[in-house]
Amino acid sequence: MNSRRFLCLILGIWLGASLFMAFVAVTNFRIVREVIANPQPELASYIKALGPDRVRTLFRHEAAEVNRALFDLWGYAQVGFSLLVFGILLFATKEGKGVLSVGLGLILVVLVMQFAITPGIIGYGRALDFLPLDKELDLRKRVGTLH
Repeated sequence: MNSRRFLCLILGIWLGASLFMAFVAVTNFRIVREVIANPQPELASYIKALGPDRVRTLFRHEAAEVNRALFDLWGYAQVGFSLLVFGILLFATKEGKGVLSVGLGLILVVLVMQFAITPGIIGYGRALDFLPLDKELDLRKRVGTLH
């Protein structure tokens, strides 16, 4: 296979998987709303006993933890993708220094995201999981900015 075609395939898989991860994150929280709105009979008794707000908070926390784990894992996968792209550019093409520097920049961006920004998002998100929506507005804005 032509190295440029293979590179485009890798980039396409990377982009598609990134879009899929965004879809999964949104879907996890949507499912919480659906489960609370239309619970199974076994769950309805728990919702009644604990109250819908407490159950919603618990389920949203679980969905957030699943998302955090998936995004952390996805970050490591993106490190691998960026190294693969750079390796292909370096060893399988005759691209110049400009393209190679873009590939190296891609590695740097992914590393900063994985080891500087993602841990902050995870930590701030955990700090917000059990707080009412009207509390810690500055922290909520910071998390929104990091996202």
